[in-house]
Amino acid sequence: MISDITAKNIPPVRSENISRIGLGTHLGSFSEEDSRQYTEAIAFAVKHGITSIDTAINYRGMRSEKDVGNTISSLISSGEIRREDVFISSKAGLLFGDITRGLNPVKYLHEALEPKGIDLNAFSEYEGLYQTLHPDFFETALQTSLQNLRLPSIDVHYVHIPEITRAKLSENDFYQRMAELFAWYEHKVSEGKIRFYGLALEMLCMEPEEEKWHINIERICRIARETGSANSHFKYLQIPYNMKYPFAATVQNQSYGEENLSLIEAAHKAGLKVIGSMPLNCGEGFQKASLEEMVSFALNSVDGINIGSKNVAHIREILDLCNEI
Repeated sequence: MISDITAKNIPPVRSENISRIGLGTHLGSFSEEDSRQYTEAIAFAVKHGITSIDTAINYRGMRSEKDVGNTISSLISSGEIRREDVFISSKAGLLFGDITRGLNPVKYLHEALEPKGIDLNAFSEYEGLYQTLHPDFFETALQTSLQNLRLPSIDVHYVHIPEITRAKLSENDFYQRMAELFAWYEHKVSEGKIRFYGLALEMLCMEPEEEKWHINIERICRIARETGSANSHFKYLQIPYNMKYPFAATVQNQSYGEENLSLIEAAHKAGLKVIGSMPLNCGEGFQKASLEEMVSFALNSVDGINIGSKNVAHIREILDLCNEI
């Protein structure tokens, strides 16, 4: 159902220290042309109020992280922005490659990860995606991301699609792995490498009634508090949320105390910020709804959304829409 909220009800683009509308960088090819377009798009977005930039180490074979890093570094060096003016998020957990070095994920595993003791046995597989919760992998990924982004720290670092590993483990084993990873994350916060961390979910939001994907947010937050000595830096949840996949708001698959809540309700009750990804369903949403309807729908339930685009004209249209109020 299309939301009856209009563009006049869309919250301001800027909210606290992150922008309500963020720019996602997952779409596109490995080409130099796409990198050129992303460089232009990121610079335009940041200069016009979209200060939240979301990426991941596996997006476009690391090219997305490098495009973000090159653009933001150039803007900082020229004095056009300060580091604190932008909110950068990235992700790790999926096996990745490095296209600029000619390394697909399998080659990267053999040449860069296996010498560090990280082999395929550390991963769980689902439809060609290989996911792990191993802290040693996250250490390598984070250091590589910081180099790609040309930054001393990342504002939010997400565990990318942990449901893949959840489906392969017993419930207790999964949460024990999460506790070990959260301990690593808190150490990285103390080192100043990241500010906050979170989960970037997918299957739980698209197939919410499949038990194999189930992750309980209340238990995750309890683990984070215990790991962080009651001062947890686990603060963010990123989820696919759009008209095709509204289930994070409509399916009550979360037990929280004595209540049954939706994923978004549970996250908000736990004090997490919820960031929606794929609000336009990778462009497919335009077959049934307008940009205004899709953006309004998404922002009605979550704290911010990341819209994937490398098109300056498209970003200008989004800004015009959201700044009408």
